[in-house]
Amino acid sequence: MRTILYKNDHNISPDDVMKVAVYASHAGRRCYDVFAEDGSRSRSDVLSRRVQAVSNSLDYGNEPYFHPETTKKVLDLHIMVSGMCFDRFDECGHMGKSMDLLKMAQDVDDVLDKIVIYHLLPEEFEEAEADWAHEGQFFPKDETSGDDTDTRRGV
Repeated sequence: MRTILYKNDHNISPDDVMKVAVYASHAGRRCYDVFAEDGSRSRSDVLSRRVQAVSNSLDYGNEPYFHPETTKKVLDLHIMVSGMCFDRFDECGHMGKSMDLLKMAQDVDDVLDKIVIYHLLPEEFEEAEADWAHEGQFFPKDETSGDDTDTRRGV
């Protein structure tokens, strides 16, 4: 299982806190994670509690600080929303994530990069590398050099 280390010397801005707050607010208002066969949708109590926990724990001061407990709450919400939570629905029953939600998720990823370090066990690292190699085949290649044109950072 991966180990998460929380940085104590992180430099979080009020804008970073607002990015997390907007993400939590959007998840609490627009995202659903329970879907019935009749097409209805709702928010689970777990999703609602995680949104509320993040909202209640954010520091809106001029020099905000993310305590490890707050960071864990943000991580838990982010993992849940990134999984089976959706905010876009069409008449044919298609569920998806809006571009707004995907942008907010990337903003939260950027904030989390400032405050957490992930350590993987050797087996997990090998598995992550294999997943990345598999996923990498779907990204366009640079015609001249053959390099990936994907700008995401590797594991």
